[in-house]
Amino acid sequence: MIVALLIVLVAGVAAPVQGAETLDQVITLAQAVDAEPVTDMRVEEVVEQAQRYQLWIFLISTVLVIALLFAGGLLQPGGFAKAGARDLSPMPAPVWLFAAFVVLLAMLSAAAIFRSTGWLDRSPYDADQQAIIVTLTGYLLGIVAGLGMLFILKRSAPDAGMSMGGLDIPVGFGCFLLAYPLIGLAGMAAVALYTQVNSGQGPPQISHPVLEQIVNDPKNAWSWALIAGAVFGAPIVEELIYRVFLQSALIKITKSPWVAIIATSIGFALMHRVGDHPVPWHALLPILMVGITCGVGYERTKRVGVPITMHVCFNALNVLLALLIGSGGVETAV
Repeated sequence: MIVALLIVLVAGVAAPVQGAETLDQVITLAQAVDAEPVTDMRVEEVVEQAQRYQLWIFLISTVLVIALLFAGGLLQPGGFAKAGARDLSPMPAPVWLFAAFVVLLAMLSAAAIFRSTGWLDRSPYDADQQAIIVTLTGYLLGIVAGLGMLFILKRSAPDAGMSMGGLDIPVGFGCFLLAYPLIGLAGMAAVALYTQVNSGQGPPQISHPVLEQIVNDPKNAWSWALIAGAVFGAPIVEELIYRVFLQSALIKITKSPWVAIIATSIGFALMHRVGDHPVPWHALLPILMVGITCGVGYERTKRVGVPITMHVCFNALNVLLALLIGSGGVETAV
């Protein structure tokens, strides 16, 4: 029963981000996990109750999280400064912008490297496999460049929040749990808006091209390579570019952490609409919320690993739900 309920609650937050319509799409999965009554209430009734009060659960949780942050001083005027702001003074804004550009350029250079050498053209791999190789190589190059910039900037600006450590993982997971209700509300709002615009027709269960490719052939080794890139490669590179370097530059320019967080998050969300595999427009709202919460988590903790862990949790949750939906546990079309 507990496992089934957890699946329902997790799906209620993650599924809207992928494009799932409502909790109806995970009812069959919950029933498969626990089809026998453990108490007087069957799984169907638990699911029905969770679905009925889903909005209220998210709303109440969000109010509690906001109250907690306000009581802690973070949402009060000058909250970041009172908690101890990052010291970005040793480096001017162009240096932080340059660091972001270096990581971005390193990631994008993978395609140019393979194109110039012609190795992929002579390889036995098909177009999809070549694209995966280029993507993973780009993430690897971006991570190397990002870690290098962190090392350089940390020596010049030791109090600018350029450090990472093992404690960042549990702290980041805790921050993600606090952000969970906000992301869930954003996902529900996005689904409601899509449904309203499309005359009552909800979005597809899985509309992200990468998730579709993973679900279509989950046992393929190439699909697991995609999963590794989506869960670990993308969060590391994107958080280094947007939260660590670009957000730092905007704080130097605007003198306001909140302005920098929101502006960076907007750019982060819009970035997902460009390229060969853009996300559907209704996914921008929850992605924006992910960016904002990661930005707040970074400024509050001043640890690079915290927003990375939060982003990893978000992507892993979406991949998990996509695999569960595509496995046949949910009897709806993908």
